[in-house]
Amino acid sequence: MKNVLKWVAIILGVLIGIILILGIGGAVYASAQFKPDVSDRPLYEISADTSAEGLARGTYLMEGITDCANACHTNEGGQMIGGSEEIDEGPISGVFATPNLTPDEETGLGSWTDAEIARAIREGVDKDGVALEIMPSYHLNSLSDEDVAAIVAYLRNLEPMRNEVPELQLNTVGKMMLAFGMIGGDALQDPITEPQETPSEGTAAYGEYLVKIGFCRECHQDNMAGGPLPFAEPGDPPAANLTPAGELVGWSSEDFIRAAREGVKPTGTALNDGMPRYQMTDEDLEAIFTYLQSIPAANNN
Repeated sequence: MKNVLKWVAIILGVLIGIILILGIGGAVYASAQFKPDVSDRPLYEISADTSAEGLARGTYLMEGITDCANACHTNEGGQMIGGSEEIDEGPISGVFATPNLTPDEETGLGSWTDAEIARAIREGVDKDGVALEIMPSYHLNSLSDEDVAAIVAYLRNLEPMRNEVPELQLNTVGKMMLAFGMIGGDALQDPITEPQETPSEGTAAYGEYLVKIGFCRECHQDNMAGGPLPFAEPGDPPAANLTPAGELVGWSSEDFIRAAREGVKPTGTALNDGMPRYQMTDEDLEAIFTYLQSIPAANNN
């Protein structure tokens, strides 16, 4: 009996040792992966498109598709001056912070070059060459040169407003969850070294482009088959299945346009309040519908 207990103790000791080693190793890895310095990567040149057409396109992209103007970077006053709040969610603690995107010289983007702003959007790298965290560059890395130049112009055209925002901070558990892909996607994307072009408008490829930069996969999953929403509360409805095996069966493009813009299904019932009401053109919404009809039928249930 003593020998059995001895071996049980040895095995438990080994298991605890392995867990401790893995935990320490994971913590070290997560700390090394948090905001790494990538200042040696090339800076792809972009110049803001400040023409009337460029500003109009930038406004449409920011306020009608990406919704950045009404999401993370916007404070309650409606200005894109960012902000911060303390995080205390179970084992995760820290400070969630989003930068000031107005052209303020000291606290915003006023001292950044056009190319540095474009790199932050598409590659997840800040002015000093340090990787950003939480920034959804994994959705925005496919932005074309033309469209990112329009977005930079939109940001340049904002009213400069001073708002000093603290840096994003996470405790060890938060860093580990971020490093192992348990919180969002990878903000740090590969360097852009070749021209990026916008797909032809009205095509399924253009619809896919809009789906990506519009963050649709954030809720509807990579295969667009829906499922539980990120950070959903008990009882929250899942994101809809938008593949040919899902909720859009029998819908016309007009049905889809009304649902996306007004939040009303063909049956007359309303979409969940969490679903954005996209103020996009009929042509762009039709391109998205065309893309959704072309993807493989899937079901995440």
